[in-house]
Amino acid sequence: MKSVLRLLVALPGVLFVVIGLRWLVDPSTAAAQFGMPLLDGLGRSSQIGDLSSFFLTLGMLILIALITAQRVWYYPAIMLLSFTVLGRLLAWLIHDATLAIEMIAVELIVTCLLLFASRTLTERE
Repeated sequence: MKSVLRLLVALPGVLFVVIGLRWLVDPSTAAAQFGMPLLDGLGRSSQIGDLSSFFLTLGMLILIALITAQRVWYYPAIMLLSFTVLGRLLAWLIHDATLAIEMIAVELIVTCLLLFASRTLTERE
């Protein structure tokens, strides 16, 4: 059971790292994957820098949590995903953005998976 859970947790961790690397090496494809244009000038710098760091950090936090079996490493990843969901919902409610149901669903599923893993795959403190 724990081996399966580790694999299920590792998959999004690796996927997030790959997405972050894609923002660094092929930002136009990465932007299109998220339904956004690749911006120009300072906006492009912010878009690539912010999104690559978000996904690289998120993925690395998950992988570090798995490797160290320390619960504390799961919490920042859970917070990043939870705040992303909150931001998407507020963008829809307040700023006339499209409701990104599929993205929100994935983020909530991974958040729940990480919460479960933080209780199951870590050393008791």
